[in-house]
Amino acid sequence: MAPRKPHNIVTTDTVDTIESENPDHTKLLEVLKFTPCTYRISMWGYGGEKVMGTVDKKVWDYCNKNSVVLSDIAWNDEDTVTQDMKLDPERLPFPPGSWYECNNITHVHGVSRNAGTLQIEDENGDEVYNRRIEDLDGINDSPEFECREEYWVGTHRGEIVFVGCSNEKGTFFEGDIELTQPFDITKLTLIYDDIDGEELINSVMYDGEDIDNWGGSTDGKSSDFYMYKVSKKGDVEDYDPGERDWGHPPMGYSPSTWESSPKLKFDDVKPSLPGYYSVNWGHGSTYGTLYWDGSNFGDWTYGKFHPVNQEGMVTWQGYNWDTSSWVNQPPVPPDVQCSNKKCGWIGNGVDRIEDNEYNDHCPECNGTDFDWIDYDPDTAKGRKNREKYCKPWDPVEALKRIPVPGPESIPPFPGADTMTEGKDTFDWSPLDDEDDDEPPQPDCECVQCEWRGTVDETSYDDDDNMICPECGETVELIDYGTTTWDWKAKDTVPDAPGEYDVLLDLAWPHGGPGRATWDGKTWKRGVVTVKINGWK
Repeated sequence: MAPRKPHNIVTTDTVDTIESENPDHTKLLEVLKFTPCTYRISMWGYGGEKVMGTVDKKVWDYCNKNSVVLSDIAWNDEDTVTQDMKLDPERLPFPPGSWYECNNITHVHGVSRNAGTLQIEDENGDEVYNRRIEDLDGINDSPEFECREEYWVGTHRGEIVFVGCSNEKGTFFEGDIELTQPFDITKLTLIYDDIDGEELINSVMYDGEDIDNWGGSTDGKSSDFYMYKVSKKGDVEDYDPGERDWGHPPMGYSPSTWESSPKLKFDDVKPSLPGYYSVNWGHGSTYGTLYWDGSNFGDWTYGKFHPVNQEGMVTWQGYNWDTSSWVNQPPVPPDVQCSNKKCGWIGNGVDRIEDNEYNDHCPECNGTDFDWIDYDPDTAKGRKNREKYCKPWDPVEALKRIPVPGPESIPPFPGADTMTEGKDTFDWSPLDDEDDDEPPQPDCECVQCEWRGTVDETSYDDDDNMICPECGETVELIDYGTTTWDWKAKDTVPDAPGEYDVLLDLAWPHGGPGRATWDGKTWKRGVVTVKINGWK
């Protein structure tokens, strides 16, 4: 038997010699020197859960007919949907509260390729790699990318497609890999699904082996829900049913500073009239808008009024005038004054003169510096300016605000087209246009130029003033002889039940002109019984 050859023993000196003589062996030497190590791979940022599924065409028709808001059924339980919304769960795209179950096409959860970060740490917590995913090209010092599946709404021709998404922020992937060799970023593969153009990374591989995602934590930020009707030709129609009218009282606009009441303590005084108010509640923790029904503050949802905890009410604030009719609005006070004390001009911002460079000039002294007039009801300066510049409601001026209707318009209030007082009659006949071939008779005219026309030809500024289409100045209604009538004493009553103009006998700030209903025994505003100082 031939003698065996002795084993090759690699010493430190030998290793150094190999490394110096053959640089290609550097990587092998790193492996020989490497101590096995556990690496943690994390992906965090923005992403979410996304589903896509098909539904029956009858669902599309039912949702459109009933103006179904997809987010409402997505985040409410079956009792709310059936009892409050009066909807049939069997004719909806998904069970109430379970939007993620409409997922027969795909169901993906992952970090967005455009809004995430890839981080790698060793077992000591030392960072090995940290890059924004959107900056990775898949080539240079980068992991590879692999698209597993693509899902497109437009490919489902002749079908109704639902797409739902919960948009989240946090950590979407955390997993460990045990290596006996140094970590190599080029051996990492990020796998994503493309859902109608949004790429969500949902799995990771290293050197061809799947890495288990054992954790992560995300917080929901928002949600989006869509339905699409795809024709057989591939045309896509968005689901847009319009807003359903639940019969909630209209909120309208928030009051301007000058027409807003001070903040009133709820424990000291309650609103006199039903309506929406700016409220501080939750023992001072919450600010927003709530509805006062005459007894409680609360919210309207799905046609029902839901009171909030009245014990936590702090302050409330509303209009300084009765908003049952725009006619009741007091005159708008001046909002700007010239900063030149020797001038003293006071007026509205629109009354300033604008030059070619869009600079505003005082119409009196030609100055360019102005101060806004403060009407904050909770400051001494604001209260002083209110007392100085704000004028009370004027019944004669208010009647001028009643829109003069055209041939098919509704009278400004019930019975206005037939109401009589003695020999005076509300007659809108001057505006009737029985001959369609003839142009309508003008019902308004400009205060500046010679323009005359109809209300439909005008536009409105921020203060709801009609604006001339020719010169941009204010437009006034043409007086065709509509009749005013005297206020009746509060100790007299109407001959018949109905809604009337009244002077409300209410605590400030809600007293004065308004509308109330006479039921034959008492005057009421909604469900609240009120006192009056006169009626007409």
